[in-house]
Amino acid sequence: MAGAPARAYGDFFSRLRWRRAVLPAFEREVTTSAPADAAFTGADLWIVVLELAALPVGSWHGRAPERGRAAVPVLVSSWNADQTASQTIRELESSGGCAGEAGSCPPVLLFRAADFRPSPGESAAQLLARVESSASTLSDLFAFAPGDPSSAERPELSSRIPSSARRLLDAGCGSGATSAAIRARIPGLAVTGLEIDPTAAKRAQARIGRVLVGDAGELLVSLAAAGERFDAFLFGDVLEHTADPVAVLAAARHAATPGATLVASVPNVAHLSVVRDLLVGRFDPAPAGLEDAGHLRWFTRDFLTQCLEEAGWAVDRIEGTEGAAPPDAEAFRRFFSGWPAAEADSALRSLGVYQWIAVARAA
Repeated sequence: MAGAPARAYGDFFSRLRWRRAVLPAFEREVTTSAPADAAFTGADLWIVVLELAALPVGSWHGRAPERGRAAVPVLVSSWNADQTASQTIRELESSGGCAGEAGSCPPVLLFRAADFRPSPGESAAQLLARVESSASTLSDLFAFAPGDPSSAERPELSSRIPSSARRLLDAGCGSGATSAAIRARIPGLAVTGLEIDPTAAKRAQARIGRVLVGDAGELLVSLAAAGERFDAFLFGDVLEHTADPVAVLAAARHAATPGATLVASVPNVAHLSVVRDLLVGRFDPAPAGLEDAGHLRWFTRDFLTQCLEEAGWAVDRIEGTEGAAPPDAEAFRRFFSGWPAAEADSALRSLGVYQWIAVARAA
């Protein structure tokens, strides 16, 4: 189904993976308002991808629902049966993921044209609503669909905002759950959210009140020029999506009160899963995670330190969070046993870090 007019960079990779899994005779992009009789003509079996953030797991070629019924895939998580977690597409392909529920909003629908003939004047959206209402789960068909991490509090970030804060700037607030939790913990805290996605910004506004829609760097410059000042800043997995993270952090510094606190998290490009993918010649942009297609910059601990210091922030501490272990992690760690001791120790520590979390203050 057609999305926004400006196609996101990562959509191209998702479309390619669907082509390879489905091997379609032809493909068509359809808008929800299109007449259903024109949209769904020319094929006997339709596989409709409603959300390009969903990815096929395994081969879908030749798969079809029962006659008279529609089908949805089983959604898999990145968790595997052995309680490890697939962090990249290659790892997910290798493990197959761990089966979960079909979900209330399936990202993909399968149906036969003969079973769902369009009614006069019916739109594509209306036909697909009928299809979904009769769909059952095809137990051996799998898809991975990442959720929205900003819809739930991230306590590893919220706990680092000091209780003395009075004005919090949440850059890239997403749906706003983390800053809403901080506001609930700190009475009287005023929160300003910045979010480039209007849909997420609308959800955040219901949670935290003031949300400005646009590029975080540009908005920070405007806020500073208007004389607004904040004593706490939150950058939860935002800097890697910016073309110039130093400039964005410097803009925040100009809007900071003396001694203001900044908390920032970034994914670790030196994580075991990424390093292992590179060693076997793989790097697959994904809808989310360590190899997110939206990442413009890639961070190690040292690079994060450099960006903060260059932007005028004094780093108090940078800590690594491990997250779930990827498959066969220990076997890969033994790969480093022949390195010089100092390098091996540093590499092993970095391999286990999923993301770096920095706490800094306005110098």
